[in-house]
Parts: sequence; structure tokens; C-alpha cells
Amino acid sequence: MQRIDWYLLRSFAGIFLKTIGISVFFLLMQMVWKYVDDLAGRGVDWWVILELLFYWSASVLPMAAPIAVLFAGIMVYGDLAESHELAAAKSSGASFYRLIRPILLALVGIAVGMFFVANNLIPVANFKGENLLINIAKQRPTFNLQPGIFYGGIDGYSIKIGGKTDNEVQDILIYDHRERGEGNHTVIMAPKAVLHYTEGNRWMEMELFQGTSYQEYKAEKREERDRKPFLESTFDRMVIRVNMGSFEMGDLYSVHRSDEYNMLSVTQLDHAIDELYDQYRKRQDEVHMIMRNKYYGWQSTDSLSGQEVGPEPLYMKERLKGHYLFRAVNNAIHSAQANRDYMEQIQSEYVWRNQVIARHYLEFHKKFSVAIACILLFFIGAPLGAIIQKGGFGLPFVISVLLFLFHYVLTIIFEKMGREWLISPFWAIWLPNAILLPIALWMTVWAANDASINSFARLRKRLLFWLPTRSEA
Repeated sequence: MQRIDWYLLRSFAGIFLKTIGISVFFLLMQMVWKYVDDLAGRGVDWWVILELLFYWSASVLPMAAPIAVLFAGIMVYGDLAESHELAAAKSSGASFYRLIRPILLALVGIAVGMFFVANNLIPVANFKGENLLINIAKQRPTFNLQPGIFYGGIDGYSIKIGGKTDNEVQDILIYDHRERGEGNHTVIMAPKAVLHYTEGNRWMEMELFQGTSYQEYKAEKREERDRKPFLESTFDRMVIRVNMGSFEMGDLYSVHRSDEYNMLSVTQLDHAIDELYDQYRKRQDEVHMIMRNKYYGWQSTDSLSGQEVGPEPLYMKERLKGHYLFRAVNNAIHSAQANRDYMEQIQSEYVWRNQVIARHYLEFHKKFSVAIACILLFFIGAPLGAIIQKGGFGLPFVISVLLFLFHYVLTIIFEKMGREWLISPFWAIWLPNAILLPIALWMTVWAANDASINSFARLRKRLLFWLPTRSEA
């Protein structure tokens, strides 16, 4: 390889790595804000949160890699054009196709790497990350009493305090409702209490001083129950032991989900799709047999001819009189309504099964499309950088973001249509790349023919020349 090839590779690799790091960071922040309620106040160690962010960073790579390739292509060739290095290379006999050839080797490596990430790493990251997030969300919040607010995090108690200093609290009010269905049968009040509790310990002791206890009296006679009597007692010191076992950290690595479509590789997805189709066909056969037995089960076999025959014709007006006719018609109407509701449920089930199959198809093709998208966006970014002749983080960054948003919006729209089977899941994934393909080819040829930013102005004038003027319209 020549010196210019190494120069282009170093420039592209440096910008690509920086951009993909920034993109992953912003996408991670979006996910953190989305799940901040599930992560905050759970008493989970900081390294567990970092582990979850590591899994999320792998899952957002398919979104970060295309924009990094696009931005790197615009900046590298924009800098070459702005510093007139591109013109000098062309004057020495190196065409634009020759200048993008060394980057193609890096693109092949990026495409293969993205397929490996999408097929091997992301399913594992989604599996571990989603299960870890579920287990974190199930953790109980840490024990924390706030003055003036009832705290109901302890099973069987509602506690309110007026103030606190370290482990000492003032004006404590405790509602005891440990007996299910009995309500708050005991109320304890004390001007002062001391809490003996260490985070993570199974038991907490509440030592109350100079307080009063009110307890409902369970009378046996009805007259006494109607008066709703209660027992009042005072105490100098009372110790309440509370079981804090519900605040113990559970297993953060237990498995709840393992067969989601985003946790499977290409081979596993192919096998899962076959199984889903088999289940779909079996369900159709079951519904067919149910409806057949319901409407055709009355047939019997003639003992002489051996043929299936039905009962003798039934003429309602002659055989059914009065309320029997009304009852038969009413039962027929209810049977028809029940069958209609049943078929509507079956239709909803079929729609759901089709959507599950579609999601597996979409995930299958996504693993290939992300690699192709990286290559296509480079063939848009590199010619665009050579045409606009601008480097740096100004105009190239804005243009790259707009182009990526265009590709992302197309992906979201077509993917949603694919989930509903409005279009085939194959085309739902590949149509955004198919739309970008002619644009990439046209811009590459245009940049190879020494197009510049002035070419846009000439193109705009030509378009305006053919448009009718206001007087002609």
C-alpha cells in the first residue's frame, strides 16, 4: 500500500472511533433516561449499573456504526477537498475511485464486524441486559424515613415521623396492619424513638419511649362489637422487632426471558421461525376441528346404506309451538353470538401470531442490513464531503445527522409496516438500503466527475428554469 493509502486509513479510523464513541454515549443516555425510574433508589451497587450499561452499549452499536461511517466519510474527504489535497491527488493521476479504494478494505472489516456483533454479541447482551434490568426493577427501595410522609415499604406497617437526627426520630406514628383484612387494628404513638438498623440486616429494632398504644378490642358479643371498643395503654419503653427480609437483595442474575427474538442468532431465528409456523398451522387445525365438530357432529350413519345422514327435516312452525319456538330462536341467536365472539378472538390470536413471526423475520434480516447500511452510507458521505469541500465539525456534522435521520426514519416506518404485514418483512428491512443505493451510486459518479458545491447551484438553476413562472401558472 502507498503512503496516501495509509494516510486515508489513519484519518478515517481516527474519526470513526471518535464518532462511534460519541454516538454510543448519546444513545446510552437516552436509554438511561428511559429506565431511570427502574434504576434509582434500588440499593444496587454501582458496578452492577456499569455492567448493565456495558450490555446496553453493545445493543446500540447497530445504530451508532452507520452514523460513524457516514460522518467519517464526510469529514475525511471534506478535509481533503478543503485543503486542495484532493485536487492535487487527481492532478497526479489518482481518480476519486482510487482514493476511496483503501477505505473499502476498512469498510469490509467494519461490515463483517457489525454482522458478528449483531449475530453473536448483541443476542447475549440483550439476554443478560434485559434480565438484569428486570431483576434490578424488582429490588425493594432502601429503607428511608422522611419527616411528614407515611412510609409503607415495610410489610404490615405504615410509619410516619415528625423529624429525625441520625438514628433518633421524633413524633413517631405507627399503624399496624399485619393481619390481612383487619385494617389498622393497632396504632402506636411516641414522642421519641431510636432505630437500631444496619442496611442489609434482616431485623430492625424500634425502641419507643413514653408512648401510647391503641388497639381494637375483639369482642365476642354483638352488643360489644357495635360499640367498637378499643384498649388504650401507655408505656415507658417498648421495643418492636421488624422483619426486614423483604429488603434483602435478590439474585440479580436470575433468568426471566431467554427466547425473545432479539436474543437469538441467525441460526436460532431460522429454527424459531419454523417452529412458529408449525404452531400456527397446528392452531389452525385445532380451530378447524372445533368448528367442524360443532356444526357437523350431528351426522350419523344409516344402518342399511352405511352413508352419513342427518336427522329428519325439522319444520319449526309445525313441530315447535309457543314458547318452545321462542326458546329455540333465542338459543340460536346466543349460539351465533358466541361463535362470532370466538372467531373474533381467534382472529386476534392469528394477528398476534403473525406479528411474532414478523418480528423474528425482521430481526433475521436486520443482522445483514446493518452491515450493508455502513457501506452505503460511506458511498454517500465520501462523495458528499468531496462535493461540499468542507471539513471539521460544522456543516459536515449537520449534513451527516440529517442523512442518518432520513435513513433512520425510513427504517422505523418500513419496520412498523413489516410488523403489521403491510409489506413483507424482507422489504421492510431492505427498502431503506434500496432507496439509498441509487443515491449512493449517483453521488459517487458525480464526485468522480469533479463535481463541487457550485454543481448544486447549477442544478437548482436548471430545475428552476423548467419550473413554470407565476404568470405562466
